[in-house]
Formats: sequence, C-alpha cells, structure tokens
Amino acid sequence: MTPALALHPLFAGISSEALAPLERCLQTRRFEAGDVILRAGVPSAELFGLIDGAVSVELAGGGRRLLLLPPQCFGELSALTGDPVSANVVAQRDVRTWVLSAPVLLEAMAQEVAFFRNVATLLGLRLRERTRRAPAARPRVVLVPTGEEANPILLAALARGLQHYAPGSEHDESRDDAASGAQRIRRWRDVGPSDAVLLLGTGQDGSAALLAELDADDALLVTADDLRRLPDTHAAPVVWRPGALSGAAALQRWCHAVPRDEVDAAASGGDWSRARQPALDHLVRRLCGREVGVAMSVGAAAGLAHLGVLEVLESDGLPIDFLCGSSMGGAVALAFARFGSARAATENVLRVVVDFARARGMQWLPRASLISASRVTTLTRELYGDATFAQLRLPVAVVAADLTMGKRAVLDSGAVAPAARATAAIPGVFAAVRLGDSVLVDGAVVSRLPVDLLAARGCGFRLAALVRPTYPEAPPDAARAADRFEQRLRRPFGLRAAMGGAWRLQGWWDAAAQADRADLSLTVPIPVGEGFNFAAAEAMVDCGRRTALERLPQIRLAMQQVLAPGVP
Repeated sequence: MTPALALHPLFAGISSEALAPLERCLQTRRFEAGDVILRAGVPSAELFGLIDGAVSVELAGGGRRLLLLPPQCFGELSALTGDPVSANVVAQRDVRTWVLSAPVLLEAMAQEVAFFRNVATLLGLRLRERTRRAPAARPRVVLVPTGEEANPILLAALARGLQHYAPGSEHDESRDDAASGAQRIRRWRDVGPSDAVLLLGTGQDGSAALLAELDADDALLVTADDLRRLPDTHAAPVVWRPGALSGAAALQRWCHAVPRDEVDAAASGGDWSRARQPALDHLVRRLCGREVGVAMSVGAAAGLAHLGVLEVLESDGLPIDFLCGSSMGGAVALAFARFGSARAATENVLRVVVDFARARGMQWLPRASLISASRVTTLTRELYGDATFAQLRLPVAVVAADLTMGKRAVLDSGAVAPAARATAAIPGVFAAVRLGDSVLVDGAVVSRLPVDLLAARGCGFRLAALVRPTYPEAPPDAARAADRFEQRLRRPFGLRAAMGGAWRLQGWWDAAAQADRADLSLTVPIPVGEGFNFAAAEAMVDCGRRTALERLPQIRLAMQQVLAPGVP
C-alpha cells in the first residue's frame, strides 16, 4: 500500500489486494498557496486526500472556515452524488494531494465492504459537523476582572492561544466602565468574526454589571492564587489556580491550573504548541469551545473496558479534556482523573478489583444491600483516597439516581470517594450513599450514557464510549443462545433472569440512542453474560483497547476539527 493511502482512515482495514486497483488509478497533484482547488457551486467528480500542506474550507452561508491537514480528505460528497461542491477549498500553503475519480471510488465501494463502511463513517462525520455548525456560531466574550490579582502575562498568553484557534479574536484591556463595556460587547456581537473571542478586561466593579451581557457560551475568567477569595458562583467559571488547594477551596469545583512556566513560554513567542503547554492549551480551547469530552457508559465489570479506550487515546497523544460517566463509567472517569494517566488508573483499578473479587464481603443477613457497605467504603477510599473533585487532574462529572428527590444527580464537587460509590451503587447489591439530603444509587437507573453532559459543558468534540453485550445475529448462534436462556428460565428464580434481561436490554437501547448524540461513538462488544464477571477484568480492558485501536483512524480524523488551528 502506498504511504498516502496507508495513512488515511478511508482505507483502514482494507487488504493490499483490495487496494491494488485504487493504487493503479491514484493520481498526485500539486497546488500553490492561494490556489482554489474546489469552488462552491461547481460540480466535481474527484476525491482529494492531503499528503502535504494545508487547505481551508469555507462553508456556504457564512460559516467559519475550517483548516484541513494531512491525512484528511475533501470533495467526497460531490464525488459520490454528482452535486455541486458546497464550499470553497483553498490551499493555505503549497499542497500535494492524491486524487481518485468518482467511478473508481464507487467501484471500490461496491467491491469492498470495509471501504464502503469507512466512506459511510466519513460522510456521517461530515454531515454531523455541518449540522452542528448551522447556524454559524456567534462571537464569544470572555470577561476578565483586571484587579491587583490579574496576571498580564497570562492574559497575553491567552490572547496568543485564542488567535491560534480562533483567528480574529481580540484582547481589549481598556477597562472601561460598565456602560462602555456593554457597548463594546454588543458591537462585538455585530461585527466580530464567527467563533472568534473577545478577551475584555474590566474593572472589578464593572465585571459584575456586565454579567447580564454574557451568553451561555461566554465566560468570566477569574485569576487568583488563593481560591478561598473567589466568589462561590459566577457565570461559566474558568479559574486559574497556580497555588495549592487548602481549606474551603476543597469544596470548590475543578479549576484550571496553569503552571507559570507554560505561561512564560507562551507569552515569549514562537509557534503555539499543545504538547509544550498542555494546561494552557486546554484553557484556551475551553474558552473558544474546542474541548474534547468523553462520555462513558454503565457496564458493571464490563465497564472496565473504558480503561482500555482511554489508554489508546492517551498513548496516541489525543487530548482528554473532560470526562463524564455513569456507574462503572463514572468510577473509571474518576480514577483516570485521580491518577493522571490511563495506565496508572488501570493498574490501580485492577488491583482493587482483584481484591474485591477475592473477598466480596457479602452479608449473611442483608438489610440494605448484599455487599457490606464498609467493605465498599474501604475499597473506594483505597482507590481515591481523600481527593476532592477540585484536586483531580481534569474536570469530571458523574451521575447517580437521587431516591429522595426522584431525579438525576450530577456530582462534580466535594469528595471523590463517596461520588464513586454513589454512581456505581447497584440497588440491592451495594448500599445506597447518603450525600447531604440525598440518598443516591447507581446512575444506570436514570442515565446509562450521559452524553448530554458533554453538550452542557460546551465540548467542541464529543466522544461516546458504549459497552454492551454482543447478541447473536443469525442462526445457528441464535438458536444456541435461545436454548441457553430457556434453560436459565427453568431454573429456580428463573423469573429474575427474564426480568433482568429485559431491563438490561431496555437500558442498552436507551444508551445507544444517547450515543447517537455524540460526534463519534465507540461500541465495545462484550460477551453476553460477562457483565458481572470481575474475575475477567483484564480481558474487559483488552476489549476496550481492541475497539479503540480499530477505530483510531476515525477518531483522529474527527478530532482534527477542534485540534487544528483556525484559518485567518
């Protein structure tokens, strides 16, 4: 396989023999910076793939311009349908591409199922991206109270980062009064570039008056060394905290901690680098709506597969900015954020799971649960210690069912260990958890895959990881599965198997519907009946690794939309 094709997710999983006809028809073309490669309104019968350089894509209707980098492709919709191109594609610098004609592309899709699947995945990503960007986003505003604690070097670094991801952004340090500030914001709404950000400095008194001008996507940036001096509530909290947490700060929600060396390096000039300044880059991408969020489903023991998914993302250098989950998905999210890496989280979680599998601490005369509450408390304290959400390496939200209020509870502040117990407290198996005035049980009761939390956070890329059993698709496997299930129904307490199977199936269908709300979803197949087999914990993690590795080309392609620099 030629390197040009080997790198592209369109050709993932396709054998060299199947690709041979495509390679014979492959052309290479070069374009100079400024050349219009495809023009909106003009039909095209070719698919282009980037080898070197970069192109910008300006969506019809005045949407923001996107930057495409190797190995991304363009022109696929027009090539497949024969319709006119919907956007101008312009070379931003000297470009080299591979080109396939529409007849060759269609013939390959007809002959190779894997290629057809890859094309369908790409089209789905394109259509979802287009849907989410219509109508064009409004310019954003970030208010910065510039009192004695404000760090001008930090603000200069943020301004550079915003220019990198959202060209046309502005940094206004005028510190006008409230009336002038309101006029500045309204003028920015009218004339600012789509998706650009106004970093507006205000006096301490003026910032409170200007909060009414902020939209849901805007932010109030508060900088402080001591979190105890911060307000308890404010719009879209984004806080810089280079200092350690102590005292009342332990009750605060998670805040951005930007090391001073990252700020100094970014303010000194040079190319913007996500690798060299990860904390600052995360803050910048949050301010301009480019966070990467991952939602993880329930799954009991099978939910340990999420650890394998996170390992693959981390080892590939893909950012994970925000995690949310339900039940085991929530417990895994908290472990990842507690230990700071997927590998460390996997090692520690598996160690605790092995201890749990060896001695489950079942009660002979259970009242509220089969498993001793003290045993579960000991294990969660062993895993999470005394950590609070504010001390985690990245922001996390987990869900639980509130039996007192009859609603879903979203836990994102306070102590981590009780939240982990609550989100995974399977009713009857583990004891319910009392937090304040709420009695909480497993999040699976109310939300098996909380993708909506990614939208509430404002994540620019939303990845859903769904763990579910693999049901047989056709005879004879279906017949054997039916025989086994019928035998279970005839045993004592067979009614439990019927009710449990129906309840789980209903939950999986609901979770699959939630996964469709993400930009990309990964379904990790687990053998039927293994969901509570904690003795197979390592095998579950391997299932997650395999699924993520198979989909890695599609994940990289989809994430490019939020990780690539903006186009001036």
